[in-house]
Amino acid sequence: MELICPNCKATISPDNVNISSDLAKCDKCNSIHKASELADSKSIDKINNPPTGTKMTIKKGFDDSIELFYPKKGFTASVIPQLFFTIFWLGFISFWTWGASQGSVIFALFSIPFWLVGFGMLGGLINSISETQTLKISRTLLTLKKDRPIRPMNFEIKVKDIQSIKMKNLKMNPFSMFGNFRMMLKMQKSFGMGGIEMPAIITGAKTEYFFEGANDAEQEWVTSTLDNIIKRMKN
Repeated sequence: MELICPNCKATISPDNVNISSDLAKCDKCNSIHKASELADSKSIDKINNPPTGTKMTIKKGFDDSIELFYPKKGFTASVIPQLFFTIFWLGFISFWTWGASQGSVIFALFSIPFWLVGFGMLGGLINSISETQTLKISRTLLTLKKDRPIRPMNFEIKVKDIQSIKMKNLKMNPFSMFGNFRMMLKMQKSFGMGGIEMPAIITGAKTEYFFEGANDAEQEWVTSTLDNIIKRMKN
């Protein structure tokens, strides 16, 4: 494991590490430190326990990496109101489009945006039921994979390019909002209070949200844990 001098940030040569005495000397500034403390300060596998009852699973790799996996939600009771509303929406639009087409095909074309919203809700609902997310962080790279039937996603960023990992306001649209019941509940609770907050990986170029289906305790834990890991690795 590479050791970094906390004084001058230079890499300490393995030849200057005495395992028996637990001492490490920096050639650049001649400072001496406890090797075990330097190793602990850079380790990313020392994390606090996740919230009780969490659905997340944590795996530690041989390469000093950590993998967080969030399973699919499946068909739960919270899905039923979304399903009924989506069916009602598509059924109503179907009836309206048919009625409009009896008078004028051009008039019926005005229903296209409503069809797009309806299919967006249906696609979001399917994704929210079956999506799994895997986040892996190593010393140099963070990867986020969202496995889902519609528009699966892979995100990869160098650790040095990450500014922070924290809860951040999410810009909503019909496709994401109606596809996630937790987002709808959060929207109701946060009405007039600055919007919905979701876990986010923030870089200079973009913001990538993750673990949208996790509960509040899980989201707070994962953002705090990952942000602390990033800060330790950069110090």
